[in-house]
Amino acid sequence: MKWINLTAFLFALIVGQAVADDWQKIGEKTVSYKTETDKVKVKKAQQRISHIKLKCIQGTVNLDQVVFNMIDGSNKKINNLGVLTKGVSSRSMSVPSGDLKSIELTYDSVGSQTLGVVGATKKAKLQIMAKGAKN
Repeated sequence: MKWINLTAFLFALIVGQAVADDWQKIGEKTVSYKTETDKVKVKKAQQRISHIKLKCIQGTVNLDQVVFNMIDGSNKKINNLGVLTKGVSSRSMSVPSGDLKSIELTYDSVGSQTLGVVGATKKAKLQIMAKGAKN
């Protein structure tokens, strides 16, 4: 009986890991020390996206707003996403159904250019991670 429970647990762990790993990197941005808005165009092969999350891979970034622009002209805004530090991801954000045209990111890197020159802080770098929509 214990062997069956252990087998079921390991199977669930492996399947759960496979589900957790279906995030794909679709872009990367280096964030300036001043507030800025960057637009990330989505490649045609990547337009059927169901969820987006942002992962900080360097520095610290203050995320102000994310806007999903759809091909049909509609958009969805998400505000006040908080501060991310190296190794931390934002929450998963649901993308409206349809084809995604671009993503606008409004943010700033925590620190200053002066501190960056002396090596005390680095500009933040973000990866844009996406999950594909189920057909």
